[in-house]
Amino acid sequence: MILRKLLLVTTFWCIMCESHEGRPVFIDIAEREPGNYLLKWKIPPVLLRGQEPIIALKGLGCTRPFAEKKIGLPNARLNGRVYYQCGEDLKDLSVILSYPEINPALTSLVIFKTTDGGMKQIFSGPEKLSIPLLSEVNGWEIVNQYIVAGIQHILEGYDHLAFVICLMMIAGAGKRLIYTVTGFTIAHSITLSLATLDLLRLPSLVVETLIAISILLLATELHRNRYTGHSSFTWRYPILTAGLFGLLHGFGFASVLADLGLPDDLRLPALLFFNVGVEIGQLLFVGVTLLVVFILLRSSRWISANFIFLEKAMISFLGGIGAYWTIERLLSW
Repeated sequence: MILRKLLLVTTFWCIMCESHEGRPVFIDIAEREPGNYLLKWKIPPVLLRGQEPIIALKGLGCTRPFAEKKIGLPNARLNGRVYYQCGEDLKDLSVILSYPEINPALTSLVIFKTTDGGMKQIFSGPEKLSIPLLSEVNGWEIVNQYIVAGIQHILEGYDHLAFVICLMMIAGAGKRLIYTVTGFTIAHSITLSLATLDLLRLPSLVVETLIAISILLLATELHRNRYTGHSSFTWRYPILTAGLFGLLHGFGFASVLADLGLPDDLRLPALLFFNVGVEIGQLLFVGVTLLVVFILLRSSRWISANFIFLEKAMISFLGGIGAYWTIERLLSW
């Protein structure tokens, strides 16, 4: 009866949860001629109808001389374009996002192109609803933005976290766990860098499907090695396993960073600090998970006595999530 209830909860949780939503609100502003701008936007489909922000240009003398163009747009609810005519004094030119209620933790990526061929990329957090277009972004702001983005992505990326839990259960504790997590870190840092710098690419849908399969595979290996006495390559060499799968997960991180964009003049520092943010978030998750397990084992006799049963339940839970995501993503091909 307990196992049946657990399976039901697992299935419901899988249906409700997403792997991650790293895409920002994308805003493109192109100056066609001095003072004449075309504002375009694309909103992630996670927002329900009626929750979409109103996006506008604000500045001295900015008006909308033309009606909004929706012809040819595949989804007018999430895509739009508006022409603006602004005055000559553009010191206060900015883009404004107005949400009906509150911003549901969506970041914003603004691309601002001028007639002289210049282009500026501005990545802003959810708390910023007024984004100046002409102010200079300093290095410390880039550091903060991309570290926070990296932390946010790994902590909201349930597929990556599920994989990390599998690695922790295979590696155990002590040096073996440290080396395993380090191997995963080094490997995904390599492919993250290669993909972000356009040196090596894989289709996003293929990568996401393979990540789901990696969770299902590790959950299967966990069950076989813990309860059937089978000693596989994955169990004997967790560091190498973490490294090989880490190469795959790096492509997943790269697809999110591609959606966020990199400033042309600070491309390498932004890449570095996004990766630093991912590692900080990963280490926080590992540390908190170990602490919670330690406290539960010390504070509850029932948990200590039923640890094997709970471990089996967790392995089944992870396998169910991996199987669900695998099927879901294969059907999206």
